[in-house]
Amino acid sequence: MKGKSLEPVNFNKNPFEENGRKAVVEFPVTYDLKVILDADKEVEIQQRNLELVLEDAEVSFDFVKSKHSRKGNFVSLTMKITLHDKDQMGYLYHRLKLLPGIKFAV
Repeated sequence: MKGKSLEPVNFNKNPFEENGRKAVVEFPVTYDLKVILDADKEVEIQQRNLELVLEDAEVSFDFVKSKHSRKGNFVSLTMKITLHDKDQMGYLYHRLKLLPGIKFAV
């Protein structure tokens, strides 16, 4: 069975939209941010890079878990984050797309 390739990241899409309908997000909002990255670096380095992005965006966070894909090509990092407004959310997703090896963020 062949693995599915990951879709390109669309950082212009609001992660809270469903079926084309804009969802109303009440801030502050806390949710699990999951970031999928190439597994070409050690998990600790990937996690620290993500933490630096969150710190730069002034986002409160707690590490939840990391997990390698079945074949070991990707690593997912999950952080519980709190966002305080729409501008902070936009800035965070803008900065996330600059992470080396990022494939997807939800």
